[in-house]
Amino acid sequence: MRKLLFAFTILSCIAGRAQVVINELDSDTPSTDDLEFVELKSATPNFPLNGYVLVFFNGTGTNATKSYYAISLSGLTTDVNGIAVVGNTLVSPVPDRVFSNSIIQNGPDGIGLYLGSLSDFPMNTTATTSNLVDALVHDTSDADATALMALLGVSAQIDENANGLGSTQSIQRKSDGTYEIKPPTPGANNDGSGFIYNGVKINVAANTYNEGDSFNITFTT
Repeated sequence: MRKLLFAFTILSCIAGRAQVVINELDSDTPSTDDLEFVELKSATPNFPLNGYVLVFFNGTGTNATKSYYAISLSGLTTDVNGIAVVGNTLVSPVPDRVFSNSIIQNGPDGIGLYLGSLSDFPMNTTATTSNLVDALVHDTSDADATALMALLGVSAQIDENANGLGSTQSIQRKSDGTYEIKPPTPGANNDGSGFIYNGVKINVAANTYNEGDSFNITFTT
C-alpha cells in the first residue's frame, strides 16, 4: 500500500506540473507599453493557480539570466476555457491580476512559470529548471539569449517581431506546442475555439464624480 501511495503521489505531482503553460505573451505594444500581458492556460478548466509564480528574467546585460520581476498567481483560477491573464489595466478584457505598465521587457528575455511562493524568487534570482513548469524566451528581432535558454531548458527563442509588426502582434502557443505571431487574443483561446465571452465596456465622460452628480454611462460590446 505504501508503494502504491508513493507512486500515486509522484504521478499526481507530475500531472500538476504539466497542467499549466504560458499560452500567450505580448511584451511590445504601441507607444508606451500599457497593453502588456501574459496569458496562462490549464489543461482542465477552472484550475486553481495557488502555488504558481511567474518569474521574468533578463536575457542580456550585466544581470543576464537574473530575474527582474515576479508575480504570484495564488488566488487565481482559470476560466471555462482554462485561461487566466495577468497584465496592464488597459488590457481588455481586464486581466485577472494587474501589474504596472512597461513591466515586461521586450527581449531578449525570458519568463518562467514555477511552483513555489513569491518569496522564493527575490530580485536577481538566477534562472533554473528547479520547480519549473513552463518557460518562454522571447525577443523583438534580437540575438538569442543562449545562456538564459540553457538555464531554462529552452531550445528556441521566439521573435514577437517576426512579421515586422511586433508592437501590434503577440506570441501565441499552438496546440502542438509551437508558436505563431499574430494579433493579440487576451482571455480567449488562440485558435478561436471554446467559449467566447461577450465583454461589456463601460464609458463615462469624467474619471471622478461627486456624490449626487448625474452622468451618462455608455455600454459597448
